[in-house]
Formats: sequence, C-alpha cells, structure tokens
Amino acid sequence: MEDLTKGYRSDFSGLRPFERAAAVRKVQGEILAGLPLNTLYVVLYVRADPPIANDFHWGLYIHTDPSSGFKYHVKNPSTDGKGWLADHGRTSGLLKSNLLCVTIQIARVPGDKVAQVDPIMRFYDGNLNAMPGITCRIWALAILQKLMDQGIVKCSSVKDLEAECLSVGNHYMVDAANSRQPRPIVKSRVCL
Repeated sequence: MEDLTKGYRSDFSGLRPFERAAAVRKVQGEILAGLPLNTLYVVLYVRADPPIANDFHWGLYIHTDPSSGFKYHVKNPSTDGKGWLADHGRTSGLLKSNLLCVTIQIARVPGDKVAQVDPIMRFYDGNLNAMPGITCRIWALAILQKLMDQGIVKCSSVKDLEAECLSVGNHYMVDAANSRQPRPIVKSRVCL
C-alpha cells in the first residue's frame, strides 16, 4: 500500500507540547493542500483504546478544494441502536480528529460526475433506520456500491474494498492509538 503521507511522517516527540501541536497542524495543512481535488476517500476511526481489530467507525470524504472537502457519515447517539442520523457537511478538519486511524484514497471523481456525488451520499438519509442491520460500515458500503454502480468508484467489488479497508485499518490502528502524526493517507489497491 502506498502511504501518501510518508514524506511527512516524522518524530515530533522532541518538541514541547505547544510546538508539537503547531508542527502537526502545519504538516496536516500541507498534506490537505496537496491532495488532488475531487478525490474520494474512505475514512476509518478507532473506537477503543487499545484498538480492536476490525472495529472502526466508517465515513466517506471528498476533497473539493485545497483546504477542505465534505465528510459523510452516519452516527447513532441513542443507546437502543435505532436512532441513526446522517452527519454530513463541509470540513477542514479531516486530519485533525484524535480518533482518526487512516484515510484511504479510492477514486478520482471525473469532472462530469462530481455533481452526482452529494445526492448519492445522501441517498439513504431519509430512511437510515429502515436499513437492515444498519451501522456506519453497512451505510458506507451501501453508498460505495451506489458510487460503483454509477461508475464513480471503480473497484473489483465492494467486498474486496471492505476487506482492504479493514486490513489497512488494522495495520495502522496502534499508531492511531499512540497518536502518531500525521495520520496516514494510503491509495487503495483494489480501486483504480
């Protein structure tokens, strides 16, 4: 797997906390500014410390300008498992979350298809809780299948992409739990 942040990864441990935070923010900004526009990503977040293999919060992100893009994910703030809500919006903080594990580049969206992305991402918003077995992963995989059906994401299969994402997440989860910065951005091997 190709780590697009490898050149930025360094040891910030010798810095004082405020210096470390400033250095990390600077690097995060440089990485974000260097991402290709209209590129789509799967974003995985750790859920526990220590992290548990294959246990991630899933989201999707499209990078639309040098300093920001749109995040898409669903969350369940209720304890009964029946209160899933869509949480989509513009963000400049893709790389800033403490729980971020890894960002996986899966597609460069052709210019004539960019306008299709947002409606597809919101396709299930009105009936999330009617989706069988709804979780953030189930939602993300359903959206990814729709993006594949429209030719926006080109992968061998959504199952292969899921397996790759879990493998990559498992590879980086300890680094995330140890707050290694910056968090990696890797290119998918199963998507073109």
